[in-house]
Amino acid sequence: MFAGRVFALDDIEPPFRTKRLDANGFVHDRLVSILKGFVADAELPPVDLLVLPPLSDISAAPFRYRLVAGVHRFYASIAAGFEFVPATTRGVCS
Repeated sequence: MFAGRVFALDDIEPPFRTKRLDANGFVHDRLVSILKGFVADAELPPVDLLVLPPLSDISAAPFRYRLVAGVHRFYASIAAGFEFVPATTRGVCS
């Protein structure tokens, strides 16, 4: 079990993928190994996040964090039906 913090997937801005890695935008073997890790209850490294500054105007910021590293773990967690993901924060996004 991960000893650090967990963050709600709903609070993390979905990463925009500009590169097409395969037909679905992933490295197939990497995504499959993460999903197999979930099934085996293996401890995976946390994703890296930046804290998004709150907006002071009337529009509400829909997300509190931006993904820096861990795209495959992020989307695999969603596909597996998880609500939270282990993560670390690197600081505030400017």
